[in-house]
Amino acid sequence: MIKKQTTGSIDLRTLEIVAAVIDTGSMSSAGSRFGLTQSAVSQAVRRAEKEIGATLLHRDRRPLLPTHAGSVLAGQAEEVMQRIIRAVETVRAAAAMPERLDLRLGLVDSFAGTIGAYLVKELVDGAFALRLTAWSGLAFSHTEALMRRAIDAAVTSDPMEGLDDIVRYPLFREPYLLLVPKDVGPDCKDQDLREILSRHHLIRHSARSHSGAHVDRHLRRLGLEPPRMLEFDTSDSLLAMVATGVGVAITTPLCLLQGAAYADGVEVLPLPGPGFSRELTFVTRREEFATLGPRIADLARNLVRVRALPQFAKLAPWVEPKLDWMMFGAEGSS
Repeated sequence: MIKKQTTGSIDLRTLEIVAAVIDTGSMSSAGSRFGLTQSAVSQAVRRAEKEIGATLLHRDRRPLLPTHAGSVLAGQAEEVMQRIIRAVETVRAAAAMPERLDLRLGLVDSFAGTIGAYLVKELVDGAFALRLTAWSGLAFSHTEALMRRAIDAAVTSDPMEGLDDIVRYPLFREPYLLLVPKDVGPDCKDQDLREILSRHHLIRHSARSHSGAHVDRHLRRLGLEPPRMLEFDTSDSLLAMVATGVGVAITTPLCLLQGAAYADGVEVLPLPGPGFSRELTFVTRREEFATLGPRIADLARNLVRVRALPQFAKLAPWVEPKLDWMMFGAEGSS
């Protein structure tokens, strides 16, 4: 019995040879697998036994049988082989797709709940083949996350003005709309915004959201200060309130699509008085994703054009003349 344990390492080839001896029960048969003589196989087995500090074979039996240590080694060797095979396959796959990257992506909630699923599918399963982690949430949270390097890029409604080292790829702009309960739609069509808000509660996007803050600024410019009663972080909650007759809301087409389950209960009207809009932008840090950034932005624009705009026009036919105006081109800005 070999008792002394030495330090060192066993190369993969030696492991394969020992495993073959245990599998075939013969050193000559194992040697034929690797083009080795019986003597070379025997030396490999003894080398492994010396490094491990244990006898691996019952040499007095025919066919050769493994000791308990040999059986354990054979099982471990097979597992090691499989792991190496998988590692090689992974490396080959990576070499075949040199653009494959990790991307941590933030998505503003209204985009995530509408177009976001299509974008994620293309980035993961399509030609991009990215290892993607995605988060949804309020635009302001993505700005902070980008600054902290918690995410790499974002589709956001926050222009991130004043931030250096940011590359912005404009995707599309959307006008703010007025949503009213279906049964009061005819009465609201010819009224100005002040009159409508004096007769109906204003259901607001949360003041913590970029859209909520944007609407508040617009109302202040018009000298309107409707009571602050009902605020919601999610568009579907906002639409549910309007659809059940609680009040009216100022929102965007994308938010309308996010709450489409309640669309049958609302009337979509142009916002009375001066209009305003928000822009959605794909942002990355400068000098990161310089090649990938424009491609992702183009993909997002195309998905909006194909998946979102036709639905906008269906829910609000009067929006159709504005569809070309809503889309940006492929230029990026710093």
